[in-house]
Amino acid sequence: MSPLLLVGFAAALALLGAPRLAAAGWVARAPGLGVAAWLALSAAIVLSALLSGVSLLLYYDCAHLLVDDAWHLCLDALLGRSDHLARAAALAGLAALALIGARMLHSAGHLYAADRSIRSRMRLLVRLAGTRTAVPGATVVPHPEPAAYLVPGRPADIVITSAAVDRLAAPELSAVLAHERGHRAGRHYEMTRWMRMLAGAFPWLRCFADGRRQVERLVELCADDAAARTAPRLDLARALVALADHGAAVLPAMHGGDALERLDRLLSPPPPLPARIRAAIASACGLLPVTPFGLAVFERSVTLL
Repeated sequence: MSPLLLVGFAAALALLGAPRLAAAGWVARAPGLGVAAWLALSAAIVLSALLSGVSLLLYYDCAHLLVDDAWHLCLDALLGRSDHLARAAALAGLAALALIGARMLHSAGHLYAADRSIRSRMRLLVRLAGTRTAVPGATVVPHPEPAAYLVPGRPADIVITSAAVDRLAAPELSAVLAHERGHRAGRHYEMTRWMRMLAGAFPWLRCFADGRRQVERLVELCADDAAARTAPRLDLARALVALADHGAAVLPAMHGGDALERLDRLLSPPPPLPARIRAAIASACGLLPVTPFGLAVFERSVTLL
């Protein structure tokens, strides 16, 4: 019963929860909570799938104790020493775990190699051609197109092109730097990388593709909000117009996200969510990833009674 509960929970999140979250209007009012919701939802789907495989692998006679005999019973099932249903369940669970693990490891490895190559090229450009004294807090590289972006790493470097420095007024440049600092402080690159990994591992699941697009959109709104706490929104909007059509497409950048949505939001900020709604959403985000464990433990407890 536990695998069916877990699979049903994962399917409900993927087929019902993800589309509703993608269409939710409140995420623009609280983009940080929106990002947290997507991360929690995706983690719950993955954990449900993994635990369903574990449940199948550990399928056994309920008269035995889980802690003492689980691995022996798994081995018995795989070797055919138990009934045919236990053997088939164990093999199905093993296949599910192997498939999920292999897909995630392959996607993570491919993503790591691609990101490392991009970061290496960008850091080489910064080291060879960058100037750290022209703009405090950033590295200026010569380039004919205006752009500003964050090169992830430890530490993450804010890079701005010479064309952007020439085009932007001083207040606009300060707003751009505040936006990139918002990306760095919020660790937005790590959040988008998690969703990119899932979308690459399971390209046939629309929920992860939607999640990737939504998180990439929402982290830009988060960085805009962080910048607006220290810089005028109008200056940030002007800078966005200047940089909207330029820059790198992979690294966290000032030009990212939906430029029209960001402009409208900067010029006409939406009202914040009420505190009680924020608390409810935050609680749901915290509970969602642990729900698969709760379902597995609840079903096991009922079985043993």
